[in-house]
Amino acid sequence: MSALLPVINHLIRQNRETQALLGGFAGQTLSLHAAGMQIRGTFNAEGFLEYTPDAADTEIRFLPGAVEKVLQGQTPGVGDVSISGDTGLGTALLPLIGGLRYHANDDLSRLLGDAAAGSIAVRTEKAARTVKQIGLSILEQLSDFAKEPEAPVADRHALSAWAREIDALRDDTARFEARLAKLEAQSKG
Repeated sequence: MSALLPVINHLIRQNRETQALLGGFAGQTLSLHAAGMQIRGTFNAEGFLEYTPDAADTEIRFLPGAVEKVLQGQTPGVGDVSISGDTGLGTALLPLIGGLRYHANDDLSRLLGDAAAGSIAVRTEKAARTVKQIGLSILEQLSDFAKEPEAPVADRHALSAWAREIDALRDDTARFEARLAKLEAQSKG
């Protein structure tokens, strides 16, 4: 049994409309490949995937470029995904699978209660907006700088310093996410 089936089924459960649509594919087997992981299962009437050793009716493979685009908040293009087997089935399932979204606030509410989950969600959104504003500000400044008619070309040292600042910002964001995960783990215990 694939250890990832409960994860994908949790996502399906959080996306009720998609779950209902996936129920229409009952009996169809999907093999999904992304970021070096594989999930294979047969859809049941409720829209969840169940383990099967059988061959897949369709295989959807997200190429490495697709995963990178998703992590950067971009939408993967046609060349970032390959479908084999029953391509009609794969084409029908792709937008449904791609549209699954994780709703952390639902899990936080279940674990910590609505008040604590709301507080964490507000803080997380505020931090995300701040990080996004900083990034946009940096991009605007670079854009303004590049538009100046006599703007000097940025040298390797300046670009390296900027890249280090971006890396530090990413590290800070990762630490913040780790703290949230630790808080969630502590609340379970």
